[in-house]
Amino acid sequence: MQQKYSLKWGIMLGLGVFLMVVLAACGNAASNNQTNEKSGTDALNGQSQSVAMREYVDATGKKISIPANPQRVVTTQYLDAMLTLGVKPVGAASHVLEGDYLKGKIDGIVDIGNPTNVEKVLELQPDLIIATEDTSPEVKEQLEKIAPTVAVSFGDGDVFKQLRDVAAVLGKDKEAEHWIASFDKKAEEGRKKLAGKFKKDETITIYMTYGKDVLRVYGARNVGHVIYRSLELNPPEYIRQKLAKDPKYNFVYDSISMEKLPELSGDRIIMLVYDEAAKDGMLKEIEQSALWRNLPAVKNHRVYFIKADPWFTYSPLAIDHSLDEAIKMLSVDPT
Repeated sequence: MQQKYSLKWGIMLGLGVFLMVVLAACGNAASNNQTNEKSGTDALNGQSQSVAMREYVDATGKKISIPANPQRVVTTQYLDAMLTLGVKPVGAASHVLEGDYLKGKIDGIVDIGNPTNVEKVLELQPDLIIATEDTSPEVKEQLEKIAPTVAVSFGDGDVFKQLRDVAAVLGKDKEAEHWIASFDKKAEEGRKKLAGKFKKDETITIYMTYGKDVLRVYGARNVGHVIYRSLELNPPEYIRQKLAKDPKYNFVYDSISMEKLPELSGDRIIMLVYDEAAKDGMLKEIEQSALWRNLPAVKNHRVYFIKADPWFTYSPLAIDHSLDEAIKMLSVDPT
């Protein structure tokens, strides 16, 4: 009789434990369905944490689960856009850390090299990586093993689209629209300030000299964004026709020979001198030529010389600085 009672008690106890396990499992499942959270361990302090995640489709069409509120971001290109949005990355590529116009804004950001040094990225323990669509498959595969890696297109669309795309990744859409509105207002004020300085049909051509043998004429990106779009100054006919067929502003420049100078040069010329090598190379060759000396803009002293920093860089803070410089530069006659 005692054995029968013990067996019955054991069965009831076992059923009770089983029911408790089932109920606990159901409770956990319900919790996971209600929130979009990912449990993990904080590598910095070893404590367990839950991170809210969301789905994002990047420039390559890939659906990626990314942090809803990333804290440690690394970027191979979009440092400037991130700073514009009030987000300071923990690491960025070498080439985007070089601008003097960024001084005071990039202290503490680790240089991850160019091409990307994957080991340095790993050491930074990022929770999100923002790259471009041109990242090599080998590098992207390695980065994806470290943290969610999102590709934002650099070539498809202008600097405003880039800023909006980066903002969409970071959840900073309002900040992006506010900055663009402020920039447009500054451009409008610049146009008013320059009113009367230019004749109605007066044209301006943008050239760049690089090294010993490179000469380019620019469209409405980089330097051209500020001159042709923000300040609405007239490009020469050749560039005007190019831009008419380029609604997304993907045309950057054409490489040309010196023989094209008489055909392409407008009433005024902006000459971007990219590096010191150009001063003793391509620029020197141009200035010593009869083609250059006979241009109306040269004869009338309507040539403006500018440097690469910040004019050459096509990013939000760079064009903002360029706009300031352009308004100041074009307000007075060149010397």
